[in-house]
Amino acid sequence: MTKDRTRKRKIRAEMAVTGLAYNNAAATFDAHEVPDAGHQPPAGVPMADDPLGLGDGTELFTAPLMVVTMLPPGAEGLAAAQVIADAVDYLVDPAAGWYRAYAEVYGPRPTRESGMAPLAGHRPGMLLVQVSARRRWTTGNLHDFLRDAAVAILAALAARYPEITERHVAVQALRMESAEQVVSGEPEPTARTDQAHPSLRNNHLLRKGTGEQETADEVSYPFRLVDAHDRGWFAVGAAIYRCAGAEQHGAEPASLEDLKSERGPLRPVVPASEHDLDRLRAAFADAGPKAVASLLVALYRVAREHAEGEYERSGRMQSGRLYAGGEDNWETVAMRSLIWGLGVDLADKPRRLHGVMMDVVRDVVDGWVTPSSDVYVEVANNITEAFQTAAAAAGGWQALADEHFRIGARFAHSKNSVEAAHAWLMGQPPAADG
Repeated sequence: MTKDRTRKRKIRAEMAVTGLAYNNAAATFDAHEVPDAGHQPPAGVPMADDPLGLGDGTELFTAPLMVVTMLPPGAEGLAAAQVIADAVDYLVDPAAGWYRAYAEVYGPRPTRESGMAPLAGHRPGMLLVQVSARRRWTTGNLHDFLRDAAVAILAALAARYPEITERHVAVQALRMESAEQVVSGEPEPTARTDQAHPSLRNNHLLRKGTGEQETADEVSYPFRLVDAHDRGWFAVGAAIYRCAGAEQHGAEPASLEDLKSERGPLRPVVPASEHDLDRLRAAFADAGPKAVASLLVALYRVAREHAEGEYERSGRMQSGRLYAGGEDNWETVAMRSLIWGLGVDLADKPRRLHGVMMDVVRDVVDGWVTPSSDVYVEVANNITEAFQTAAAAAGGWQALADEHFRIGARFAHSKNSVEAAHAWLMGQPPAADG
């Protein structure tokens, strides 16, 4: 389990700096093993030939990253800034060894809506990280530098806050102009790498402007939004948003005001209410072994209904309504694949379905994504939040999945399908014995 979570964390770092979908990022990650980095030279990793970048042809470069994570309240949560700053002191190039870097961190800044799975006793916070290193820069090693920093940051947060999983933290590479927007109201960073090499200090150029601007402490804005066209956007700066599928949709970053005027009304992505989660938990428990099949069919029918509605409006038999709150998350990708695969196949097998449970799922999910609401609730992560609690209370996967979802069982679904369903709903691959 620990090894699997570590792999997921590193794949998410790859996603953060490449924009790749989960499966593609996983393939890239599997091509090379990236050791963790930290505030000490990582054991077993050699020093790079020029760890300070003092040779000919090197240049100091600063790149901004946005970190959004669930944090505990009070001083412990505020300590995240220093945790992140110290995490990048030693970074690891898997081909060359460890090298030194430096970071200045702004935040954590509270944000009302993160779209992440809820975590008891924690609140979402946003931090801007400006990380610097001196190297001979190319397009390839710039990508590697951002990945190395993201991996180190995620590892440090997981070590300091064990309750935080890959579902509660995200790292996103920013454009420099977006970073300037974020720090424009903050005169000094919250934290700096405290044991950084002197050659890397005092080189950051983003500082408070001279114009009259609202300070970051006075402004709170949603991390994720869904527009009137069921397309998701996430913050990459102070009220600057990027489309979650920017490359696919050809959408440019936009200000919050432009989004309101051109693509409104906007709905901030918020966690599910405890009332809705309780309804789902109870419905899963009542369905027993029919829960998994019933869930996939219920979501398929809701998704198909919205796709047919979109076809009537625009001629496109496709709708992002169930996916917009997290279409770039692997959980959403997995859910979408499963409901349009197994969900379709199971829809004509009534003996494996629990009608009452399906009605509850339909009612709850429709309420989460309806355009008439002022907010949007991300579907894939919140479904798993309720499912995992129900499974733990009922005795595990076997209590909520019938024999067709057991690897190796007679007439079982394909191994890939079972593993995908288990990984999505339980947060990890199934055990070897099914």
